[in-house]
Amino acid sequence: MNERLPALAFTEHAQRWAAAGHHLVPVRGVPMVPMPPHVVAAASEAAAQVFPRESRGSLPLREAIASTLSVHHGMAVDPDRELLITHGAQHGMSVALRALVAPGAEVVIPAPTYFFDGMVRMAGLTPRYVPTDAAAGWALDVDAVEKAITARTRAVIICNPNNPTGAVPTRRELSDLLDLAAKHGLYVFSDESYERYVHEGPGYVPQRSVRPTGDHLVTVTSLSKNYAFTSWRIGYVHATTRTLDAIHRAFEWDAINVGDVPQAAAHAAITGPQDWLDVEFATMRERRDILQAGVEAAGFTAVRPAAGIFTFVDFTATGVRGDDLEDTLLQAGVCGLVGNGFQGPATHARLLYGAAAENVRQLGARLGELAQRRAR
Repeated sequence: MNERLPALAFTEHAQRWAAAGHHLVPVRGVPMVPMPPHVVAAASEAAAQVFPRESRGSLPLREAIASTLSVHHGMAVDPDRELLITHGAQHGMSVALRALVAPGAEVVIPAPTYFFDGMVRMAGLTPRYVPTDAAAGWALDVDAVEKAITARTRAVIICNPNNPTGAVPTRRELSDLLDLAAKHGLYVFSDESYERYVHEGPGYVPQRSVRPTGDHLVTVTSLSKNYAFTSWRIGYVHATTRTLDAIHRAFEWDAINVGDVPQAAAHAAITGPQDWLDVEFATMRERRDILQAGVEAAGFTAVRPAAGIFTFVDFTATGVRGDDLEDTLLQAGVCGLVGNGFQGPATHARLLYGAAAENVRQLGARLGELAQRRAR
């Protein structure tokens, strides 16, 4: 396949607009926070050492992750046999799909959703997208998932919390989905990269806290979001021993191991002080509410996201869609990745509120100006 990952292609498209003289309100989709001294020191110390190769990843890092899962979610995790360090969640998901699902199978994916399409197709699999509904808050629709299952279906992929809608599956919804998957003998692959971004409601529920012993459950997570680790490319896969062994074998052929210096930095980030991230996460809900108010004041609609750093806005009122909608927003100085990039409606676009509050307010003002121009 030759398609680009939509977010990366859009970033380059927006950069060309900016280079042509258009002023775009600066926003970001992940925390862009300088590493604190204790993380920098850990990386510096590690750079001067020679480490024995450990293809499953640094044991101290895996132990820190297991401890965090225990403290925050009451999960008993064997760091030696149930965790695998990867180059981010995207890498973990791609390797896990290729390790566990034979080419030619179908994978059911509730949508809008993260950019799973390319990695699914590159694994030789066929995605079957199941639309969710804004009127229902973009909630996980287990009945619709069941209707999409065919004799070729071997897995379901979910994004929990969801990117781009910010919807967070409830424990009941997850339980029903996992019951359905068990009934049909399906794997459930869950991308759970936005744990620290939940603003309200019952909160994030890890799928493995609902079914701790299921061999058919695979969770991937990224430190990019939760620890501002985008530049380091660290994530992990969490599965039972039997399942992780198969993923680990595929991983060794794919990457051998993850670099020791970023793993040392990750260990310091997880185990050390968290105050360097506190402001970023403490103000996330406030910035969400500022953007939500701006969207509504401009006359557009969006389901208020319960999580994430984005809101999925309905721009049907503009009369444009798809690439034309993307460029219309850029003309207004607004970076918005259109919904078809997420296998969702082309009348929608994901807007980010990862910015200073004044810039988020400016986004709302630009949307208001756009609405006025369209009205004229």
